Amino acid sequence: MSSKNDQFFIRVWGARGSIPSPGPKTVKYGGNTSCLEVRCGNEIIILDAGTGIRSLGDLLLKEMPIHATILLSHAHWDHIQGFPFFTPVFLDGNSFDIYGETKIDIEETLRLQMMYPTFPVTLDELQSTIHFHDIKLHGHIQVKDVKINYDSLNHPGGVTGYKIEYKGKSIVYATDTEHFRCVDQTLLKLAKDCDILFYDATYTDDEYSGKVGFPKTTWGHSTWEAGVEIAQAANVKKLILWHHEPSHEDSLIDEIEQNAQKIFKETYAAYEGMVISLL
Repeated sequence: MSSKNDQFFIRVWGARGSIPSPGPKTVKYGGNTSCLEVRCGNEIIILDAGTGIRSLGDLLLKEMPIHATILLSHAHWDHIQGFPFFTPVFLDGNSFDIYGETKIDIEETLRLQMMYPTFPVTLDELQSTIHFHDIKLHGHIQVKDVKINYDSLNHPGGVTGYKIEYKGKSIVYATDTEHFRCVDQTLLKLAKDCDILFYDATYTDDEYSGKVGFPKTTWGHSTWEAGVEIAQAANVKKLILWHHEPSHEDSLIDEIEQNAQKIFKETYAAYEGMVISLL
């Protein structure tokens, strides 16, 4: 019989980018913004605090008291806007370590989000124990038996990519990063031989270049085509397309996934409720 210590799985709570996009045409992949739950044995690791973190919080209430590590890729609104609605941080007995690299310190970033007149409860009123950690451009974090490497990727104002390793398996989270003319060497090193790569695939090549609509260059996002390229170059086992553009309906994401699979078979578009087990 396997034990809880043997578990290493990922669950998607929000895979949308930029702004929540609810409605009948986004039901399959979901409309909540970025939030990914990672379980490594007894450790709970949360990547980003977009609107998807609200529903994750409801699940975690059943496991209280809890301790979780929250890794923020950056402080753009779609990656932190769910934090004030994450119920476990309001409750005594829970504890959190929050990591992030921003132009101002991460505690101040979340404090400003929870201030009058935009929110009725301040950060100081939360009853849980929260430790904030400002991280450098690159380095590593050790959470008991879990090793987390991180590095700076390509996005306006900065963004952090994370690699989580546990019991010989690894995932890489590379949201909100823009590709270069050549393969991004920083991401290539971070993602080398990983089991799962979550990659920003906001646009198609035609959308990115302006062949459809207007150009999206320098906006800090990438394409599924660039995702396939980095997955092949880094020898990853599975590519997950992430941070879906808010106007992309389910039918278009279906098409994107199918086109990507023609080149890199183990490609899947992230959807709310998606669970991937590594152990």
